[in-house]
Amino acid sequence: MAPRRPAQDWHDVPGAQELMDKALPLAAAAKETRDCGPIAEVVLQTTLLFTTPKGLPDLRRSGGLARAWMADLLDAIGFAPPRLAPMDERKKVARERESLAQAIREALSPVRVAFVRQLDGHPEERERLFPGFSSSVEIFEYYKIIPKAQREIRIARYNHRISLQKLGSLLSGDEPPIAPADGEEAVHAVHRLATALTPDLFDGVDVETRSQLRQELSETRAALLALEDALS
Repeated sequence: MAPRRPAQDWHDVPGAQELMDKALPLAAAAKETRDCGPIAEVVLQTTLLFTTPKGLPDLRRSGGLARAWMADLLDAIGFAPPRLAPMDERKKVARERESLAQAIREALSPVRVAFVRQLDGHPEERERLFPGFSSSVEIFEYYKIIPKAQREIRIARYNHRISLQKLGSLLSGDEPPIAPADGEEAVHAVHRLATALTPDLFDGVDVETRSQLRQELSETRAALLALEDALS
């Protein structure tokens, strides 16, 4: 007996197969060139086609339909797991598959942000797609989407990590804790760290810790103001 088809898969969604047909040559080209801009535009259309349980566009592509559609796309362009192949070959295909998937995600990120932002100039279209939302800011907040490209986010995280490592190395030596030659780099590191801090990082922090952090921030602000005055 043939296996039963799920009650709903992406093939059952009107327009999904047409997008797959459109995506296949673009994904195949991206596989060779790593130019994922064109395929990202089609993937964006799938985020509007597939919906969340609440009936809203699946902008984050977290639903089963969106994941299955992308998996089938990658399979179709030669990234199907070769089950009978040696382990090394299977691992190689898996790495290449994930590499392209990541490249598509990075290309999709700014395309998605630009699309949502342009809806601010088309309120009727925004209301049709995202009923009840009055701005792109509300949409980003609802979906927990940072309106930056994924590459920008990864670079920011990298700079944050490097800043922590740099400050740690600067403060690990003997007195004076920071040598004059390292002053400029220390300021850059502090700036990168400070701009990476956001209020949500402290959600759930107890009252005593909050009080201590406020005191440390106050002392830090005073020290930075003194440095700013010294550079005037």
